[in-house]
Amino acid sequence: MSWQTKRTMTPYNFRTSLEALGLSQAACARFLGLSSRQIARMQQGEATVPVPVALLLSSMLEHGEQPESPP
Repeated sequence: MSWQTKRTMTPYNFRTSLEALGLSQAACARFLGLSSRQIARMQQGEATVPVPVALLLSSMLEHGEQPESPP
């Protein structure tokens, strides 16, 4: 996979990435420092997934890292 394809993420890929990482919508919001509504909008395709978020999630999946979300 080239670096350009890791910079974008479809809503489907975003949802499956969160599932693979074991993140709920609320846990993902805490982990990324975003609101639950922002995460929901990305999951539904109402907002694009920001490049840094796509790169982080892709990298975590590629390297088998697990997120540690704040309480």
